[in-house]
Amino acid sequence: MSAGFTFDSDVTVTRVVSTLEYGAIFVGETPAGDKVRVRYLGRTELPMVGDTFAVKGQLSNWTDKFQRLHRQVESKVMKRRAVLGDLLGPFLQRVPNIGPQRAQRLMANYGHDLIQALSDPAKMDEVAGVLEPNKPALAARMTAQLFAAMAEKSAADRVKLAEAEFLVVLEKVGLREPRVANRLWRFCAGVDAIERLNNNPYLAAHLTTWRVADRVGKLLLRKVELGDDLDRHPSRLMGALASVWQELLQEGDSAAILPVVREKLTKRGVDADLALQHAEQIGNLHRRGELIRVPGAAWLEDEVARMLREIEATPGHIILPDEQSLDALIDDAERACELRLTGEQADALRKLMFLPLGVLQGGAGVGKTTVMKVLAYIWERQCGNVVFGALAGKAALQLSRGASTPDSPRLAHTLARLIGMLAQQAAFEADPVNQRRPEIEFNNKTLLVIDEAGMMDTPTFYQLLKLLPKGVRILLAGDDGQLFPVAFGKIFHDLVEERSRVAMLTKVLRQAEGSTIPLAAHQIRNGSAPVLTGWKGETKGVFLVDSEQLDSLQRSDDFMLIAARRQTVDSWNECESLKRRTDRVQIRRLGPLATIASGDPIIITRNRYKYGLFNGLLGTVTNIDGELVQVHFDDEKEPRELPQEAEVDVELAYAITCHKAQGSSAATVVLIADDGMLVTREWLYTGITRGRELVLLNAASHQKLSEAVARRANRTTGFRL
Repeated sequence: MSAGFTFDSDVTVTRVVSTLEYGAIFVGETPAGDKVRVRYLGRTELPMVGDTFAVKGQLSNWTDKFQRLHRQVESKVMKRRAVLGDLLGPFLQRVPNIGPQRAQRLMANYGHDLIQALSDPAKMDEVAGVLEPNKPALAARMTAQLFAAMAEKSAADRVKLAEAEFLVVLEKVGLREPRVANRLWRFCAGVDAIERLNNNPYLAAHLTTWRVADRVGKLLLRKVELGDDLDRHPSRLMGALASVWQELLQEGDSAAILPVVREKLTKRGVDADLALQHAEQIGNLHRRGELIRVPGAAWLEDEVARMLREIEATPGHIILPDEQSLDALIDDAERACELRLTGEQADALRKLMFLPLGVLQGGAGVGKTTVMKVLAYIWERQCGNVVFGALAGKAALQLSRGASTPDSPRLAHTLARLIGMLAQQAAFEADPVNQRRPEIEFNNKTLLVIDEAGMMDTPTFYQLLKLLPKGVRILLAGDDGQLFPVAFGKIFHDLVEERSRVAMLTKVLRQAEGSTIPLAAHQIRNGSAPVLTGWKGETKGVFLVDSEQLDSLQRSDDFMLIAARRQTVDSWNECESLKRRTDRVQIRRLGPLATIASGDPIIITRNRYKYGLFNGLLGTVTNIDGELVQVHFDDEKEPRELPQEAEVDVELAYAITCHKAQGSSAATVVLIADDGMLVTREWLYTGITRGRELVLLNAASHQKLSEAVARRANRTTGFRL
């Protein structure tokens, strides 16, 4: 293929680079095996890997930002191809025992009628004769395999055709967001997808803005409804309410007071009273006191509450010491751990020892890890076993070091690993012959200690609790002064607020080797803006930095940059990644969020429990080989392959938001406190406590810092224990 010529050929999609409102960019192959990049500027087609399109356009050379040359077709005309006989060759050759020669015989004999022939059982003997006329037994076996494969392919093709028709319907009713369209397809997938969509025309309200969902919903309603008053249609009323639920969840709330729900409905142009009345009539309005609860979130919260109550109601299997024996055990633990508890820490320990569900609350530097270490020592002396967990890898590593003694090394695991091990134990107990024995056994003598529990969202609590065997005790340790979890809910914060299960630590003890991080964090947590000096190269403490110093700052291996605004994060990621790109570095586009190269830090943006991946999990890309991407995640010994399904959940992490930083830490942390409402007391406190040795704060002025400390973050939930 030469640049500057008209292109007219079938192209089979091998990789989708990006999908846009007005088209897409993808890489594919022609029937001749030539690779080509297609920039499609139309709206009627949404390419997916494996699709074949008849593409017409102008072929030209295109140079990417890394100065590499590509052959690219600019096309406004692209039609999806049905699978024809001359495109079946590769498929036939993948069927066991067929191979290129037998595939060619079939193609030559049947031509464009091959699909019909392989779909008609009456032609099996005839096809067998074409495959191997002189070996009837072998031909019969191969024909059976071929017809089975063809039946499977035909079913898949019918679904693909249904998907294409479904997406065309969405295009016609004005939905221009490919990611939303794809998610709608996953909801409705099947040959009857269009019928399902017509039965639920406001399904898009769960996935996109109300403006888009309402336009699509009304257009779909007009196809099936004869009346003109669509504004009061029950489907629209429930669609608006679903949109409100979606907005609340995105803000981290699982409930809202009635006036807030009414206001949000009114802003959507909906009669709020009519919508709420209809929801009540069909049993889709969940109330708790003055709160209206988001339906799915309410179910999760109630399930978590039920499981926690069950933990508290289950008799223990550890013989707990009396008060005198406990004092002796504390003395023994202090000697073994080579430490001395404060009175506040000892009181916390005495309370937590007897709680099936305990909550250890304390700010930075108050000695929570010390209490956990002594509690673990005593629990083990009572013939129990202790399992430690934390949200992210670095937090787990830090907990491992802090909770261990020379005689008792204790390994902490990420929540992803814990959930995986619990699932493995359940599988082993169900089928011990065919399943691998779990690394750790959870039983009725286990104390599960979760550090940084304030960062656990409600879905993660649910995933963990539903796998715990009966009799396991839980200690949740954390700090309610930090930001709320990334996803919805704030169960730890709610438990702290309720107070009955809580042991409090308030006295700051840690000021490691001259570092002022705990002191500055304590001041912010209590509502005072610390007076900070400018940075002059110090390696420990909290200092102010200006923009010029930021530009010249050198990244180390143990470094984290946190910004308040999403635009700032994206800008830093782009600049830092480009600095490290060379012609010899292999890069790979991972969906719409990131283009990565070996050595890039990355962050996972979505929970995928079956792969052991959590929102906020950090890692480093170690290898890219074609479609293979290997990542070394923070807490793991070896790199592992990134699941293809999770590629769309990856972002670069040269800079991250403060929410994403929760649960992780670094020796050096840089905070870019962009001017705006996003910077709150909780934001500053969380950001500063990510630093272990040095924190550099880029803030507009001390006045702006004071305003941020006075500004508070809020979240509403319906969780009650």
